[in-house]
Amino acid sequence: MPTYKSLADLKRYSKDLKARVKAEEAARAEQAAKDARTKEGAAYFKHAMAELGVERFDDTSRRVSHSKAPAAPKPRQREIEKQEILEDSLSEAYDPVNFLESEDGMLFRRPNVSPDIPRKLFRGEWTVQAHIDLHGLFVEEAREAVAGFLREARIRGFRCLRIVHGKGHGSVGGQSILKEMVRRWLKQRDEVMAFVQAPPNDGDSGAVIVLLKPFQRS
Repeated sequence: MPTYKSLADLKRYSKDLKARVKAEEAARAEQAAKDARTKEGAAYFKHAMAELGVERFDDTSRRVSHSKAPAAPKPRQREIEKQEILEDSLSEAYDPVNFLESEDGMLFRRPNVSPDIPRKLFRGEWTVQAHIDLHGLFVEEAREAVAGFLREARIRGFRCLRIVHGKGHGSVGGQSILKEMVRRWLKQRDEVMAFVQAPPNDGDSGAVIVLLKPFQRS
């Protein structure tokens, strides 16, 4: 399970991922060029055979033609760019009301999400696939780290995440600023279905467990 202990650690993972995406694109471009050269060579051969008077034997009457639908493209790079734009849109002040909150404030879900989902999330029925620890980060650093963490999780296909924001024992008034900020940021992300305060054995009030929507590839 990937663990991101610092902003630099997260940025390194993101940089490596982008490098892999670029490498894949370069490989596809090289293959396309190779295919073009092959096609050009075939055309030249056909022209040469025609000049020599060699005719191609046509046996299509004995063949059965099957049309093959082209594979749908996987817009991975487009999804990355979209998430990078969303990263800059996270606000500390904006707190939409499109989430439903339990009476004790421990369970959050979107209106179209079943109440059973956050309860199951709290009971640990989803396995945490990655987590990030925001201890020691300023609000702006934490905001960037959370956005990058969510983007990385989407690219990797992770759905269940843990974000450790701390309980605020070292903060003024003993209240965790990041605890409130993290919840506001999560509410702004469309891919977030629900999130809950972590159970006592998994961080308690110092962490939140998040469930993302399944990643739909078009």
